[in-house]
Amino acid sequence: MANLKVNFAGVEFKNPLVLASAAPSWDGEGMRIAGLAGIGGVVPKTIGPIQDWAAHPRNGRFQIIRHGGKPIGMVNLELFTTKTREAWIKEDLAVAKEGGAVIQASILAMPNPDDTAVLVDEIQATGMVDVLELNVSCPMPAQGVGMHIGKSPELTFKQAKAAKSAAKIPLTVKLTPTVFDMVEVAMAVKEAGAEGVTISNSIRSFAGVDIETGKPLLRAYGGYSGPAIKPIVMRHLSEVARKVDLPISAIGGVMSFKEIVEYIMLGATTVQTATAIMWNGYGIIGKWLKDLEEWMDLKGYQSLDEIRGIALPYITTTEELAKLPPMFANIDEDKCTNCGICQKVCMYRAISSNGNVCRVSKSDCDGCGACVQWCPSGSAALA
Repeated sequence: MANLKVNFAGVEFKNPLVLASAAPSWDGEGMRIAGLAGIGGVVPKTIGPIQDWAAHPRNGRFQIIRHGGKPIGMVNLELFTTKTREAWIKEDLAVAKEGGAVIQASILAMPNPDDTAVLVDEIQATGMVDVLELNVSCPMPAQGVGMHIGKSPELTFKQAKAAKSAAKIPLTVKLTPTVFDMVEVAMAVKEAGAEGVTISNSIRSFAGVDIETGKPLLRAYGGYSGPAIKPIVMRHLSEVARKVDLPISAIGGVMSFKEIVEYIMLGATTVQTATAIMWNGYGIIGKWLKDLEEWMDLKGYQSLDEIRGIALPYITTTEELAKLPPMFANIDEDKCTNCGICQKVCMYRAISSNGNVCRVSKSDCDGCGACVQWCPSGSAALA
């Protein structure tokens, strides 16, 4: 039977799945429930702000984004914890510990790095926390915290350095996707002495407009999470994994065990989830872990170390790909149903029909693969 244990930032997790900092972990009880469901780690809502920062709307703050009726993401107006720092220290962290999962405590990088160091000391002094996750990435806060720190390598370095000066347990930093180049921020984190990074937070966004009323669906900018953000996270994850020698916790768009595998193949050690639990409940944890274990057994993998980063050597540039021999669309006439979809999506006008099946003109085909992606019968392929 496959071994799901992983070592992240020097701490052993019984499996790679971690409850991210979000509504399901708003208190110790939510994290306890996740732990009892079998999850490897839990991250509380970000601890640390003074209370007037912590207020969040209680008149609707979630908007599911759908395409064709199918949920593809969610915008939230969550901020940090709504519980006091004292409540976490005196009660909730101990309740969370009862679930048996590793506690990776999310703490806020305060505007003054010295205050961040004090917060580190207070949280680790509880003896309930195994790893620290410094939040420099929230997409919604006022100037001076969250992404306003995380988009600057210099400010991130100062915060991580201050936190590390006080940390007696492993320190990781949660990075913001609101940057073009996450690598230089991750390098700053490494230089500051941190033991790992989380990639990444939700993406600053706007939920949309009700066209019947002309009013916004949510009246403030929020954080976008869910399946639609996965390609963005994978880009940042793979770039950092290739260039910065730090363990990574990946987060964003995890909806099945397959995303866990993908993220690990791109270099992650642990994989965090929140939106899927909000949509399906804590019971999804056990299903994913069972699916992951069965997949590993089927493939003959004994440990997740065997697949970590295996996709990275194949990543190159579009310029290098352009040097390779061209490929052309091929249509299997035995499978083709002559539905006409491939003709509609071929912008190079390379596909035609004789009334029974579709055929490709190689002299016109540009090898883009659009027909392959859209073909409902699986008759199109690149070769």
